[in-house]
Amino acid sequence: MGQLKGDGRAINVPVVPAGQYNFGELFRINNWNGIILKTINTADAIRAAAMEISSERIWYVLMPAAVAAAQGDYLYWSSGAGTKRGDTDLVVTAVVGSACCKVEEAKDGNNIVGIRVLNLGP
Repeated sequence: MGQLKGDGRAINVPVVPAGQYNFGELFRINNWNGIILKTINTADAIRAAAMEISSERIWYVLMPAAVAAAQGDYLYWSSGAGTKRGDTDLVVTAVVGSACCKVEEAKDGNNIVGIRVLNLGP
């Protein structure tokens, strides 16, 4: 017998790694790509949050200034294991693994880009 657990758009991250996490930014945590749904400050003792992993919605996120992202481009994480941040670790050329997001709206002058989150596997 099957039973619905949830709609699959978000997951619970019981322990968010050390650091600052701002609501609405793109991260890779525990091998999931997603948008953090709660701001967690560096000094916060409670470090749990939800993260939207669905590709159904388009989010505006901050990305590295050096990365040129046009509509339709796939974006990837830079090399290395562990937690990744959209504002520092996105690249346009695949280093390892699958794309983490697809550009829906090209990067603007403030380094903001519209993306769909992708979770395709390693």
